[in-house]
Amino acid sequence: MMGLRRRGQWLPPLLSWVAIVVAFGTFGGAGSEISLRFVKTPRQISAFDSAAFEFEVFDETSGAACSDCVVRCKLDNNSYSDCNTGRINYSRLSEGDHMFEACVSGSLGLRCDSYNWTIDTVPPTAYVSAPMPFTKESNVSVNILFSEPCTGGGGFRCSPDYCSLLVYGAGHVFPASLKVLQPDLEFSVHVGISTDIQYGRLVLVMDKNFCTDGAGNTFTRKLNSRFFLHFDRRPVFMNIRTRIPHKLLEFDGNIRRVDATNNKRDLRIYLYFSEPILNSSVQVLSALRASSGFLLPINGSTRGNRRLEYKVIGVSSMDVVTINCAASSILSRQGTPVSASDPFTFLYDVQRPVVRLGTTADLRTRERNIPVVIKFLKPVFYFNSSSLLISGGHFVSFREVSKSIYTGIIQADDGIVSLEVPENSTEDIAGNKNLASNHLRVRHYSVPILSAMVSTIATATFAATAMAAAFLTVTTASLLSSGVFSRPTTCLILEPTKNLVRIACHIQVFALSKWLTAVMPIEYYEFARGIEWSIPYINLPWESEGMDSFLKDSSFPVVTYSELSEGNGLNSFGPMTIVNGDSKTTLYGKPLSPTEYWAFLENQNMKPEAEFIMTSQSSDVWKYFGRNMFWLAVIGGGLIALHVIFFLILRLRRRCLEKKNEFGALVCPRLEIFLLLLALPSICQASSTLIRGRSTTGITIGIILLGIATSLLISLFLFLSIGITLGKLLQYKEVHQEGQEFHWYNEVVRIFLGPGKRGQWTWRDQSNSINLARFGPLFEDLRGPPKYMLSQISGGIGNSNKGDRIIASEDENEDAEAPFIQKLFGILRIYYTLLESAKRVSFGIVAGAYYKENSSKVPTLVVLSITSFQLFFLVLKKPFIKKKVQLVEIISVMSEVGVLGLCLVLLENDLSDAGQRRVGYSMLALFVFSFLTQMINEWYALYKQTVRLSSGGNSFFHGFKTAVIGLMLLVLPSNLLKDWREEFDSNQGEGGGLPFSSSGEQQRSSGERPWLRQLRELAKASFSKDHGGTVTDPSSSRNWSGGFWSGKRSRSSSVTSSTDFKAKGDMKAKSKGLYNDLELIFSSK
Repeated sequence: MMGLRRRGQWLPPLLSWVAIVVAFGTFGGAGSEISLRFVKTPRQISAFDSAAFEFEVFDETSGAACSDCVVRCKLDNNSYSDCNTGRINYSRLSEGDHMFEACVSGSLGLRCDSYNWTIDTVPPTAYVSAPMPFTKESNVSVNILFSEPCTGGGGFRCSPDYCSLLVYGAGHVFPASLKVLQPDLEFSVHVGISTDIQYGRLVLVMDKNFCTDGAGNTFTRKLNSRFFLHFDRRPVFMNIRTRIPHKLLEFDGNIRRVDATNNKRDLRIYLYFSEPILNSSVQVLSALRASSGFLLPINGSTRGNRRLEYKVIGVSSMDVVTINCAASSILSRQGTPVSASDPFTFLYDVQRPVVRLGTTADLRTRERNIPVVIKFLKPVFYFNSSSLLISGGHFVSFREVSKSIYTGIIQADDGIVSLEVPENSTEDIAGNKNLASNHLRVRHYSVPILSAMVSTIATATFAATAMAAAFLTVTTASLLSSGVFSRPTTCLILEPTKNLVRIACHIQVFALSKWLTAVMPIEYYEFARGIEWSIPYINLPWESEGMDSFLKDSSFPVVTYSELSEGNGLNSFGPMTIVNGDSKTTLYGKPLSPTEYWAFLENQNMKPEAEFIMTSQSSDVWKYFGRNMFWLAVIGGGLIALHVIFFLILRLRRRCLEKKNEFGALVCPRLEIFLLLLALPSICQASSTLIRGRSTTGITIGIILLGIATSLLISLFLFLSIGITLGKLLQYKEVHQEGQEFHWYNEVVRIFLGPGKRGQWTWRDQSNSINLARFGPLFEDLRGPPKYMLSQISGGIGNSNKGDRIIASEDENEDAEAPFIQKLFGILRIYYTLLESAKRVSFGIVAGAYYKENSSKVPTLVVLSITSFQLFFLVLKKPFIKKKVQLVEIISVMSEVGVLGLCLVLLENDLSDAGQRRVGYSMLALFVFSFLTQMINEWYALYKQTVRLSSGGNSFFHGFKTAVIGLMLLVLPSNLLKDWREEFDSNQGEGGGLPFSSSGEQQRSSGERPWLRQLRELAKASFSKDHGGTVTDPSSSRNWSGGFWSGKRSRSSSVTSSTDFKAKGDMKAKSKGLYNDLELIFSSK
């Protein structure tokens, strides 16, 4: 069925063509005599869509019209239609080529003719274009392309008088630039743009009806016949924006903008351009630089290539990010490079502010007003005193030093003051809420009466003792300088000063122990504060009563950081306040630069006020350095000045008396050596405190001071090693008796306190024997590597009735080398002064280095180890010549070890208040026991020194009177001194006292030392009696002591008791033996 339908559709056309073929076959042929002539036809190229045809049919032979002819016409591919009238019209014809065909059939035959023409009703037009619709150039090439040749009417032309291309705006056509690219179709011409105008628009349009095409259609302008050319020579700007919220802050009166966020969704960067750009977001990405993290392009609305969007990723939890763009590689649509823009900086911070509470006072304080410091690790806002939780007290003042540091004064109402900053009470610039602070607890207490009493009594006692010792030192030096005494000076100048210095050294140890632990009992802590004068560590005169009283002054000046670091390029940040954003004057706040962001975050902690009130007192190193060095200079300088004054007075009076110089203990540099030994811990404490402050200047000065202290210790070591150990300068001799036995208790004493041998230091170069007094503080009361003086004694405890016999031969007493072990012990003993100095230096270093970090056991273990070693050394080596000095030193060092051991107990155990109180009282008891022992020894030495000044050597009253007279000699005229000396000589002669200088001159003329002759006479006088006391030796620097201190002498002792003398048969032989012993001992004096 489908096939039949298709055949039916093609059947009519097929029959038509068959009829035409048959007709041609019947009528037509080349010999047809019918003629067809077109009378009217359309133009070959017609501009109309209609066509009218007229034609005539006639016989070619006769020329007559054919009356029986049938005419059929056809247009294009349409079917034939009858057109016998000879006319036919067509309308609404389509554009393009058409063919009209007319066929005539009749008796004369068949003839067909056709006519071809083209309908073109579209008028010609032109397309105007330029390389770019936007430009910054002043000369642009314009292209004109016609849709078809338009040559009628002259076609396209351009001359100085007329141009088919019209220019509207600030431009004109250059006629000479006309070029024909395609004949009659394409042309180019240059258009000039005025340089007087920065930006604008030119309209390039073709003229109207200036030409026609071949069909006669007149040129018609269309939309493409005009072109808008934009020119813009202005710079193109770029602006970087974000979603990050900003705050306007006022810094030192200037409005500044801070962009900060803690939300990752805000980390989007938008680039806005004043003109559309040609580059894509990927191309622009290569020109972007981020100081932290990475940038990723985001597809979104570009607003006509005026905006690009990027995302910032890979940023740390707290960072300052700066976005820079190399804008010169970005071109606008008119070809202008984008001008460089300011970098955009913002703060990304997700860290919550950490706050620490501290106080410049101790955690236990006696002050009622407690200064507190609230320190945030970064600036915060909307924080005030109401944000704090306080108990046990109330704020009397609260002040903002910076946005990260706040200070206040709390007045204690109870024994325990508690303070804390709760969580989420404030926020930082990025909106992060703060974390909870530490819990600050300060204990307020009153000074224990017992501690104040002990420190006050100890200070007063030491001051009185020092004044007494100074009095005896000055008056003895005055007597010696005036020539009143002819005896050697060593017996008069040693005891008072050296004992006093040892006492001061031990007091320094107790004072420095205050810094070893933060849990020091209050009873001992307040006592240690009371004896800090020994270091010295005392508040400076210009310091106010409270250490932090400056906080009470609300007018304390705010000094900007730039005043301390001029030229570093950082802007200083003074008081900061958040400004309301609705004020018109704050809308254009200048953003912070990257450096200023870090300065904003860090500079708050670098302000001078913040540096002054840091929680740790060690940060204020210069104040503590000043406390040490100022009083050290004042006290040391004052004593040296007094020493110089007395020394000059004595020297001047000695010159007036024309006597040999003799200044006793005032000889230089004896006092200066004492002061250097006492100043070592103070210097080390000050230097280590400076180094701990970590400033360049402080570290430099601290290293220099430590170098000075180290050089002093090295000098002391070299002096002891070269001068004494190697025997280059000094020699130590001991009297060693043989063949003597002892009671059991004497053996016990010898084990703990030493043998008590008589010893004598001598200077190898006799011309410089004055150096014994000068450098005596380093060795004079210590035993050295001995050279024995042998004295043989027979008998023992059981044969006292038979008597002890001193061999009276010429070789009875002789020099002997000590055994190697004794020499080794002697070498080690002489370094006791170095060990003592090293211990106090270590105390000073750890007191300065671990200040406010005294929860550590390291400093306590260090000084405890050194002090324990000193005690072991003291007991094992027995370095002191005198037993009582050895005993006092052992008690003092044991007390120090006890105090340090209790400090270690406090660090290792969390004791209750009652337990701490018991420990504190125990520490006080140790000091009191040690101090009393030292004072008894010192006052006994002062008593003996005063007695020696008497004419007979046995009257304290007369000795004190002599001391007063010696002090008066400093101011008495020389003539009065001469009369007094003559009277004093006569009294001494009557009283049997010691010889004076008047007789001493005759003795010196005989070539024998005057003191040696005195000893001989005293020895002979003592041995001439039936019952004699203990022999005194006024010429030795070591005095003989009776009772417990002497007891039975060791095998190396050179003197026996009075009971031994009773058992002797020959007193002359014994006196001769004693004389030989003493002469050998002191022959090198």
